[in-house]
Amino acid sequence: ALRERGVSSIAIEPRCRFFVADGLAGELGSRAVRSGHDATRELRARKDAHELALLRRASELTQQAIVAASEHLREGMTGADVAGWMRRAQERLGLTDVWVLALFGKAAAFPHGEDRDVPLARGDVILVDTGGTFHGYRSDTTRTWVFGGRPSSEVERVWNVVRDAQARAFDVLRPGVPCREPDRVARSVIEDAGFGAGYESFTHRLGHGIGLEVHEEPYLDGGNELPLAPGMTFSDEPGIYLYGRFGIRLEDIVAITADGAESFGTWQRSPASPA
Repeated sequence: ALRERGVSSIAIEPRCRFFVADGLAGELGSRAVRSGHDATRELRARKDAHELALLRRASELTQQAIVAASEHLREGMTGADVAGWMRRAQERLGLTDVWVLALFGKAAAFPHGEDRDVPLARGDVILVDTGGTFHGYRSDTTRTWVFGGRPSSEVERVWNVVRDAQARAFDVLRPGVPCREPDRVARSVIEDAGFGAGYESFTHRLGHGIGLEVHEEPYLDGGNELPLAPGMTFSDEPGIYLYGRFGIRLEDIVAITADGAESFGTWQRSPASPA
């Protein structure tokens, strides 16, 4: 069928399974089958107005669900219990394929860890990383707050450093800036606050592209020279992880505009609640 249509070469989407590429190579010859990585990135990296509207609404609904579900949390709950509330809240608001990571206290010092059997106690730091799908487009939001009590001075200080790093990174987002620059800025804020250089306490890249997939290109990391362009959407998610104590991460989705950037939904205001 490919030969009948006059196809002489074909580009393979990066996530395509090997047997598909191998079969096409058998039909067309290995030289006719090439990587579609660059073409796919160009097609999907920059969203149009309709796609941006769906991504914006997905983020808004997830943020709304986190706040609503947080009002039902009680002492003794496990991470699985909290995840259940977060999942149900998002599904009731119209999201599908919802996923949730809920970490308490020391477990939150592992950025993407899992410790669902630890019971929630008053004064615990809660880190919830969650999202879902809205008409095919994804959300990804992280909120960190203290359950049932006032944040300690240490937690409040770390939370404010992370929020400052997030805000400073957002401020440098504009067309033409290389993807590595916001990562560098966020990391410098954390280093200047005394939490170590490089990946010492901020142990992952600043952000990832988001659209039809939760994680897709381009990435906001220290080695990416790709210039930012209008329509690109990313997570802006710095963190500080103090092993044996707690971890703080704040994550919001942002989009590059013609002359800067916009965030979807609202920024978290304090470590006292996820709102």
